[in-house]
Amino acid sequence: MDPISGAWVVLHRVGPDSAGPIDSVKSDAQGRYAFSYQRTGSPDAVYFVSASHDGVAYFTAPLAEGNVSGNDGEVIVFDTTSKHVPMTIRGHHVVVSSVDANGLRSVVEVYDLSNDSSVTRIAAPTNPDDATWRTHITSGATNFHVTQGDIPPSAVSFAKGAVNVYAAIAPGIKQLSFSYSLPAKSFPLSLPVETDTQVYEVMIEDKAGTVRAPNLREVDPVTVDERNFRRFLASDVPHNSVAVIDLPAPASTRTIDPRYLVAVTLVIGGTMVVALARALGRR
Repeated sequence: MDPISGAWVVLHRVGPDSAGPIDSVKSDAQGRYAFSYQRTGSPDAVYFVSASHDGVAYFTAPLAEGNVSGNDGEVIVFDTTSKHVPMTIRGHHVVVSSVDANGLRSVVEVYDLSNDSSVTRIAAPTNPDDATWRTHITSGATNFHVTQGDIPPSAVSFAKGAVNVYAAIAPGIKQLSFSYSLPAKSFPLSLPVETDTQVYEVMIEDKAGTVRAPNLREVDPVTVDERNFRRFLASDVPHNSVAVIDLPAPASTRTIDPRYLVAVTLVIGGTMVVALARALGRR
């Protein structure tokens, strides 16, 4: 790695009482920087450092210790490109709720996107239709929302069944999470697998119903926010295959608490790490 000199490095504080940058400095000829600061206010506040390169911001992990140096304080930046770069799907997670009082099922999809190159993929500035990544969801979807993840709602658009990501995607894994609603009559639901997927997971809240996909098997259920989900897991699912979620017609309705969407995403984050480790371990 080559050091970047003269880059503005910013120290940030984010807490329940206040949030914002608290200091900045330029990196020296060896790309080094130093801050001296005191932790103040809420003990739950998080401190981290950012630096920008080619118009893209990069961040350290939260500064857990009082004295941070070496790799813990390192900000790694990359050159950018608007050309194609190799992108893989490390994980794709689909969560389907029971039917609510309006006859709708809430669906959460979480993608673990991996930029496998050494450059950051950005959208072409001269082509507003050029997304850094794109996927599709079934027709009839409503109430589309980007939920907790690494990609902000402002960098995602949804139109005509296409989910377009315009955020810069740096090397490594980024998580995209979104939710939408489908009428109960949309099931059985066929979900095409557009890209080879290392870990494919489906969770359904209904006690009855089936899920079919290549290499898919049912595993131990999980409980999220006092709601029980059956869980199906597969590894190395090839592109152009199809997952079919077949759920029974609703016998009862319930109100959906939107807070469970965040809880589901957090559970997925934990289970994906274990599942991905097992899948890669078999390679």
